[in-house]
Amino acid sequence: MAAIAVLLLATGLAPHAAAAEPKGAEYAVRWNPAQGGPTSAAETLAFLGAGDVPSARYEVRFYDLPAPHGAPAGATVILRRRAASDGSTEIRLKYRTSSPLGAWACPNPSFQAKVQVDVAFGADAPSRVDSYSCVLAASEPPADLHAVPKKCVSRMVRYDATPTVGYKVEAWTLPDGSQRLEISRTTKNSADELARFAHLVEGLVARGVRPLEESKTELGSRCP
Repeated sequence: MAAIAVLLLATGLAPHAAAAEPKGAEYAVRWNPAQGGPTSAAETLAFLGAGDVPSARYEVRFYDLPAPHGAPAGATVILRRRAASDGSTEIRLKYRTSSPLGAWACPNPSFQAKVQVDVAFGADAPSRVDSYSCVLAASEPPADLHAVPKKCVSRMVRYDATPTVGYKVEAWTLPDGSQRLEISRTTKNSADELARFAHLVEGLVARGVRPLEESKTELGSRCP
C-alpha cells in the first residue's frame, strides 16, 4: 500500500480543490473473502473492535435506463432498488462524475438530493468520484425514468458500528452466489479522514485482504 502522503496526491485532495467538492465523503474498501483477509462480517467487526452489532437485511436490484432528463453530461447513471426485511423500500438514482458539478437537479421534486465524494480503495491509488444521488421512498422507480430491472438480485446484510467505532460493515451475496465484504465510513471530505481510512486499509492488507477495484454496482449488476 502506498504511503499516505502519496495517497493524498493521487486522489486529488488538495487545498485548492476541496472547496469546490462536496463537504461529505464515503470511504470504502471491499474484498473477496475467498482470496484472503477476514472471511465473515463477524471477523471484520472483531478486526474493527466493534463487538456485537445489530444487523439489517436487504435485497438489492439494479436497473438499466436511459439518461434521465437533465442528467449531467458525461455522468455515469446508476439506478437501484433496495428492499429491507421490514418491508420498506428505497429507490436511488445516482450520477457519478469525475469532477464537481456547478449545478444539478433530480429529475423531479419527489426525490431527496444527497451529495458526497465516493473514495474507494482498490489495489492501487484510491479512486475518487463525485456522487450526486436522488433518493425516493417508493416500491418502484418512477415510470418516467423508463427503467428496466436487471433479472438478478443481490442480498446484503449491514452492520452499523458507527456509534462505537465509526464504521459500517456490509456482507454481500452476489447474483452468482459468491461473497464480498465491505468496510465503509461516512464522514468529512478531508485529508485527515482520508489518511485515517488509508491506515485502516493498510491494516487489512496486512491481514491478507486484496482490495477490489469493482464497485458494488459493477458487482451486483452482473447477472449469471
